[in-house]
Amino acid sequence: MSTADAPVNPFPGLRPFEAEEDHLFFGREQHVDELLRRLRFNRFLSIVGTSGCGKSSLIRCGLIPSLHGGLMARAGSSWRISVLRPGEDPLGHLADALAVPEVIGITDDALAATSRVLVDAALRRGKLGLIDAVRQAHIPSGDNVLVVVDQFEELFRFQRSRQLPAARDEAVAFVKLLLEASSQVEVPIYVVLTMRSDFIGECMEYPGLPEALNAGQYLVPRMTRDELRSAISGPVAVAGADIAPRLVQRLLNEISSDQDQLPVLQHALMRTWEHWAKRPAPRGPLEIDDYDAVGDMRHALSRHAEEAFEEAAAGRGAVVAERMFRALTDVVNDPRGVRRPCSLAELAAVADASEDEVASVVEVFRRPGRSFLMPPAPVPPRGFRWESPCSPECAQRRCWRCSSCRRST
Repeated sequence: MSTADAPVNPFPGLRPFEAEEDHLFFGREQHVDELLRRLRFNRFLSIVGTSGCGKSSLIRCGLIPSLHGGLMARAGSSWRISVLRPGEDPLGHLADALAVPEVIGITDDALAATSRVLVDAALRRGKLGLIDAVRQAHIPSGDNVLVVVDQFEELFRFQRSRQLPAARDEAVAFVKLLLEASSQVEVPIYVVLTMRSDFIGECMEYPGLPEALNAGQYLVPRMTRDELRSAISGPVAVAGADIAPRLVQRLLNEISSDQDQLPVLQHALMRTWEHWAKRPAPRGPLEIDDYDAVGDMRHALSRHAEEAFEEAAAGRGAVVAERMFRALTDVVNDPRGVRRPCSLAELAAVADASEDEVASVVEVFRRPGRSFLMPPAPVPPRGFRWESPCSPECAQRRCWRCSSCRRST
């Protein structure tokens, strides 16, 4: 049945909210206010919490739009924001994130490559490299630079890399750049990082980092029942629909005991909306029947993953999918499991398949409405490193379809 006349789905599913979706981001208003308050007095801020508690969304869709809106009045509203993840090349990724025109890169497209080389060289010269790179960019007076290091725990996997003899030194240098830049006041640089709380002990290996964490740490609190209610009902209202109170109550009862499952809640709401949108108009409110039809919070994720798997399973697709998802989570170097982004070529080697075979499977799992692989469409399958956007714990149980659904599969 056609859903062309249905409102646009306001729930992102497994992926984090993005900055342009701040009108759909509800329930974290007090948390964002507290982040702003702390950033006013400390230029280094670490957002720490359990996997799946919403750290990335809190930054991307809460803090960043608030800064652009001028809610940190003393600093103004002009912000140049770079967002990166350490991945397999922390210094290189930092250079990439900085060397764009929106941050400190050269606006002339013909000189873009040169800009990136200059920024990279400045970062590698010493612990003041980030300060020097921003100073040499001659950004307008009143502009601020915010460096957001998402999923900071990736740095710990990088430093243990056996393929890179200098990985430990580069990881230490990366941390020094951040600490030096955020500890001075002459150049307007702020640093925000997100990190899983179960990795906080790893920070002891980096000089100065424990002290910085103690001075500027924000442990993401549990959302209250009223905040969760707002997170459920707010996006529905913005999209111009209604949700039955009894469905809201059921969702609150199911999520209140385990808020690490917030991405799973968003996914279940996304699927519930999709089912509701197939009704003939007038549709009425989202109801429990819609929620049960997609499998509720316990089963919606596994059913959705199974649908994608069945679609991708033709030929060698089933084998490719299984090997691909196992490759995207590292439980060998760290039994807690961390995301391990892989290129298309790397996934092809692991799956013993051609890149075209892997690309066809990738497209099935990242189709709009399916966030089992990132980045989402329409990003081309080649030239990017792929990953599952969810928490990796259930990879310990060899759940290859989705690396976050430890209760759903």
